[in-house]
Amino acid sequence: MKAVAFFEHGPVDVLQYHEDFPDPVAGKDEVIIDIKYCGINHLDIWTRQGIGGAAGKKIRLPHICGCDIVGTAPAIKGQRVMIYPGVSCGKCQYCTSSSNNNTTITQRRRKNNNNNNCNNEHENLCNQFAIIGGFSDYNGGYAEQVAVPEKNVIRLPSALKDEAAATLAVSYLTAWNMLQTNGVSRRKKILVYGASSGIGMATIQLAEALGATVITTVSSNSKQDFAKKLGAHYIIDRTRQDIADEIKKIVPAGVDIVIDHVGAATWATSIAALRQGGRMAVCGMTSGNEATVPIRMFYTKQIVMVGSLLGTRAQLQELINFVMRKKIQPVIDSVFPLQGAKEAQKKMEAGMHTGKILLKL
Repeated sequence: MKAVAFFEHGPVDVLQYHEDFPDPVAGKDEVIIDIKYCGINHLDIWTRQGIGGAAGKKIRLPHICGCDIVGTAPAIKGQRVMIYPGVSCGKCQYCTSSSNNNTTITQRRRKNNNNNNCNNEHENLCNQFAIIGGFSDYNGGYAEQVAVPEKNVIRLPSALKDEAAATLAVSYLTAWNMLQTNGVSRRKKILVYGASSGIGMATIQLAEALGATVITTVSSNSKQDFAKKLGAHYIIDRTRQDIADEIKKIVPAGVDIVIDHVGAATWATSIAALRQGGRMAVCGMTSGNEATVPIRMFYTKQIVMVGSLLGTRAQLQELINFVMRKKIQPVIDSVFPLQGAKEAQKKMEAGMHTGKILLKL
């Protein structure tokens, strides 16, 4: 099959396009997906660079990136499907609903109402949790086909277009998880960095639809126009304005929640921007893994910091329903052919995109 893989970690040039890469073989409880679209994410870049190696993780090489997978499933009557990219052990307390003794009746009812094995809400806490196409031994969507666990397959509603579906399983799911976990609702004021990024775009659209006031940052006039179209209420040009100072002008007491996917460069700003008792949701480190924290400000403000890794399958199903109900339209920046995967990653690394970058198979 046609595929883009890397045989060693490194810069973008390690990506190699092949027309005779071995076809995937479905294992027990797995199915083959014929891929139509695959979204590009920063996770693809981190995986290619070998970021997980710093934590002692290793993956089987060669490896195929790509977590936002949409296609058809021949074994399921050719149904249009998307893939929930998280895989877990299926046995631990986080992977089995029966072991969660603190689950409320309402939560149990919600679990029972979710279809297709969505019977738990914590599988992303499993210590074996990994992401298909990410830093795991599961190959991803930069290919014509992929083998995935059947339980990860989600049938697409007819009204949801393939291109939109290919944006949801990573950036939008992570944003949805952070917004839910931190109680974003009407009258809440949130700050999210980088309106043109995947997390930035997703957070702005979802939070605005939930009734929150959204403040975001941009680095150019064109990205400012983009942020306005997404629904951001306040926009800070980080190249000309101090973010923390501008937040004080907009919300003197500080924001309720900061969505931080930038990492080292923004942690101090995030803490400064929060109100007393505010919440900081962290899901990325595009600017670096080691951050300096103003500890006195952190504890005197009594800030709550919550890490987020993707989300659960149940949350993805809820997200799909919400996106359709609110008629949210993810913005597609550009679509590359499979052999253009290297150029697609270069564009993301350079920050030249406003919206989602896709590969089309």
